[in-house]
Amino acid sequence: MEESVQPVGEVQILGQTRIWPAIAIPGAATIVLIIIAVVFRLVSWYALGAAAASLILGVTRRSNAVLGDDIGLLVRTRRGVSRPYTWSQIERIGWRDGGLWGSTLQVYPRGGPYDVPGPNSSVDVGRIWLPRRRRLPDPLPGLRQLHGIKALSDQ
Repeated sequence: MEESVQPVGEVQILGQTRIWPAIAIPGAATIVLIIIAVVFRLVSWYALGAAAASLILGVTRRSNAVLGDDIGLLVRTRRGVSRPYTWSQIERIGWRDGGLWGSTLQVYPRGGPYDVPGPNSSVDVGRIWLPRRRRLPDPLPGLRQLHGIKALSDQ
């Protein structure tokens, strides 16, 4: 297990878990399913299991965030803050949307053509539950331009 690292310089939030939909939406669905089960004596175990799984995922990922500082990426989870990649190790970077189940920061590290992960194969770095909607512009394009990193769609 990696030791927790400290941020260096200015820290920018690239993505952060939104706690209210992660708890409120599955919690409301679970309450509705329980009411239906009590009133109509009808239990949909699949729906109840899906709502419970969503609630558990939301609670376990409530503090997840992907940050960027002067050195590289920082991933904050329940285990602490880790630095998976520095800016000089990244060739391409971007968000892959997982829909209802959250988003993942995808990184293509520098290296040879047969390295795994490498420039031809990605690695999922940080998973967040439903990204927080921003009032400010997304900092990822600015960081990519500053450090000479391509977007996921660039070749």
